[in-house]
Amino acid sequence: MDDETAAQLRALEDRVAALERASAAAPHAAPDVAPAADAHAPHAATADGDAFWALDGLTRRAGGPGSTGAVMVVGDVTTPAGDTARWQYALTTDDVLAADWADVAPVLAALGHPVRLALLRAVLDGTRTARDLAAAVDVGSTGQVYHHLRQLQAAGWLRTAAGGEHVVPAERLVPLLTTVLGGLR
Repeated sequence: MDDETAAQLRALEDRVAALERASAAAPHAAPDVAPAADAHAPHAATADGDAFWALDGLTRRAGGPGSTGAVMVVGDVTTPAGDTARWQYALTTDDVLAADWADVAPVLAALGHPVRLALLRAVLDGTRTARDLAAAVDVGSTGQVYHHLRQLQAAGWLRTAAGGEHVVPAERLVPLLTTVLGGLR
């Protein structure tokens, strides 16, 4: 390991230790917003009525003194086709705001067309080949289906598996569903 890598590793270890100390010292804060009562409520209460269980856990891990907070994407899903994913990813608020958002534009743009969303939904339902997708989604021509499939593949939302079947990669399944969830709100 070179000196620069060793220094980066030490800095990361120090940062994790500081977060752990802050997490242990942070008081458990009560939610400052009551859970919404509508069907698209942003909070899913557990059996014990704790509507902010995920948020509280994130706050304990990243909410130390001087923290600007964090954002997390997390899910444990099984699609109608039987694909499963358990996935989580988090960044501090500072890291998200410091990122170059222009780099995200092509990934989001790929979701910005009704036909591509319909194709993704059909794949999650179990329709996997281009021929079957063309039949399931009213597109016009197989050439148009391939155009949309290429856009989704280039953005990482789809991958071609064995036998020419299209799948949503496991590491993209939860982000896809949470992106759609954000749009439903």
